[in-house]
Amino acid sequence: MKPIILLFSLWFFAGCGTGETYITQRDIEKDFKVDALHYETYYFPAKKSDNAPVSYLPLKPYDLIFAGHDFNSTYALLAFATPGKYTHTLMYLGKDSEGFAYGIEMNGDKNDSYSLDRHGLQIDGRLYVYCLGNDFGTKECPQDLYHNGLETYDYKWAKTLTPPLYENLMKHQKELIHTIKEDLTHSYPTQLPFHIGWDTLLTKKIPLVDDGRKNGADCTAYFVTLFEEVGKVCLEDVRMTAAELEDYYLYDPIGEQAKIPAQYNIFSKDEDLYLSTLFNEMGYLLTDTSRETQCPTHQIVSGVPVPQRLFESPDLIEITPAEKPL
Repeated sequence: MKPIILLFSLWFFAGCGTGETYITQRDIEKDFKVDALHYETYYFPAKKSDNAPVSYLPLKPYDLIFAGHDFNSTYALLAFATPGKYTHTLMYLGKDSEGFAYGIEMNGDKNDSYSLDRHGLQIDGRLYVYCLGNDFGTKECPQDLYHNGLETYDYKWAKTLTPPLYENLMKHQKELIHTIKEDLTHSYPTQLPFHIGWDTLLTKKIPLVDDGRKNGADCTAYFVTLFEEVGKVCLEDVRMTAAELEDYYLYDPIGEQAKIPAQYNIFSKDEDLYLSTLFNEMGYLLTDTSRETQCPTHQIVSGVPVPQRLFESPDLIEITPAEKPL
């Protein structure tokens, strides 16, 4: 009788247990098993400036991380070109079985190459998942597979959705994680937030690109449209219009220093080109393209999502820091 009881017990606990499997960094970064991540709090080491003390922000899945470069750093080119203190956006997903946390982001590939074809200027990049570290930054990830991680940024912070919006988002949790896994598996591509093609030299117009998820996205548009189209959550005041961006490059002391490096400059040969020169002296013009979102209100939007605008959106709120254990 005892062997039968033992067999039944094994069958019961195998079928009615937690169902969790042991998940490692390799499973996440190589096989994209993000659907197996544990939905646990991650104590993220954040700092508002290069010399500021570290604050530990308790993140829950789908909280957004923002990063930026000091204007005196070696990465100042990006800091000048993207309006605002924060120039990059990531999202926290969860932890593996060893307690290491993971985020996703849109980023360029390691070779950082560009091409100009019939579709216009393209950048080699895609959606990445990578290990952020463990709680309070006490251990580094077992493997460093990422070529341009958060350690290259001078400051980083995080925010969360307001409680009602977060609650709405989590109603679509299964669709969100399924979409993210599919995007990782199929190397969801980077799309520049503007169109520059051979026709641009004739029309002198540079349309902003905000076309939803269908052709790829940049680092901020990915999360904005993922929330809109999959999570059914629409965020307010996250975009800048063509007129606002052009004013930034023409009149802002920081924006005036933004330039196109010579190797990516199709407007004039073999020289760096200030964007203020492109618009003010060469006669080029940024233009808006409007579209209807898949939000419940079918909102018409213009412009492109920008990290700083997303950071300042009234739909995102501060996260109360936690004390590091002694």
